[in-house]
Amino acid sequence: MVPRIAHVDDDSDIRESVQRILSKHGYAVDSYLSMQEFIDSLEDETKRPDLAILDVMVESMDAGLITYAKVHKQYPQIQTIFLTSLGDMIRPYFEDGSHEWVCIMEKPVEPISLMATINERLKKAGEAA
Repeated sequence: MVPRIAHVDDDSDIRESVQRILSKHGYAVDSYLSMQEFIDSLEDETKRPDLAILDVMVESMDAGLITYAKVHKQYPQIQTIFLTSLGDMIRPYFEDGSHEWVCIMEKPVEPISLMATINERLKKAGEAA
């Protein structure tokens, strides 16, 4: 089964480039302009992703963090990567020990780094299942 990845970013250039990179590597990709669109999509089991790539500042300063909390609570199996211009500045919003389960990548991201991180997160998810 082809892994499904959801990507939420309000910057169309970033959405398009990430979609192109992921599609080229054989992933099924669903791109969303807003966090609400992404949350609504989770109702459809066929659209539920194996991994979500979230921007932190979509619609508001912390929309990505709030969305992550909701999604992680209801669908803990969905791996998450924060792709943000803030980088590790968002780390204090997570509890101690979060470095093991919260993945933060800074924009702009190199395609090779993005793919390596996605593959690592999906591998961890597979081992935990």
